Amino acid sequence: MFVGFVENQNRKKPEPNEEPASSLFIFWTGLSLILGFGFFILPFGAFFPLSISVWVILVFFLPVLFLGIVLSKRTGLKILIAVFLSLLAGGNSVLFLGDSIGYSLGITSKMDVLPEEVSDNLNYRYLYLRDFYLDDTDAGEFRSPLLVRRRSGGSVYGPVIRFQYKRIRSVTGKDIKPSLYAICYSKEDSKCHLSSLFSGGVVLQDPIWDGEELPIAKDSVFLVWRGSLDSEFFTKGIFSVLFFIFLVLVWALVVYFPAW
Repeated sequence: MFVGFVENQNRKKPEPNEEPASSLFIFWTGLSLILGFGFFILPFGAFFPLSISVWVILVFFLPVLFLGIVLSKRTGLKILIAVFLSLLAGGNSVLFLGDSIGYSLGITSKMDVLPEEVSDNLNYRYLYLRDFYLDDTDAGEFRSPLLVRRRSGGSVYGPVIRFQYKRIRSVTGKDIKPSLYAICYSKEDSKCHLSSLFSGGVVLQDPIWDGEELPIAKDSVFLVWRGSLDSEFFTKGIFSVLFFIFLVLVWALVVYFPAW
């Protein structure tokens, strides 16, 4: 048996593209990754709790990473720097800009809530009350390690924190269910104060301390007692926008001034 090999003269091996991508193409591609991922994650920071938003960043960053690896075949390894900057942009959107927008637009905050209506508004991150008072007879203080997070095999703790609490009651005398407390915390060597000038703060449904023998019902809701956060969130929003500009400038320096 004779086996013959016939060579097809018309079939040519494709030659590699020797022309590198232009700096302008690389810049706009990286800029699209940075701003695209940052603004895509933005609604999660404004609408969802922080614990969910962090997982959203990790899940949606994987496609961006794979896309960067694919693009690096044409643009070079510089694009991977843009992928890293896009991760920073996503974190900035969730932790700062999205949180600021959610608070300012009333997506995550609600003002002038009656104490007896708090149970109907626990989907908000920030609540501020009216027609209430702090009950000095139902108050206390305790120390406990800061509970960072729970795991199936145990819990992760931080430093020992001093907690102070007072029960919130309605001036109308209506019963509040579940029980509502104002709480503040500080380092063990200092002490916080539950000011009567404040009216609310951050909603805390799960305790961040480790204690089973406290004279507080387990289903209680706590407000981390704070003053108005308007100026704080305005400043946070301004700095988060400036951080986006900073990331763009860093990317421009990487593309056009690689020696730097």
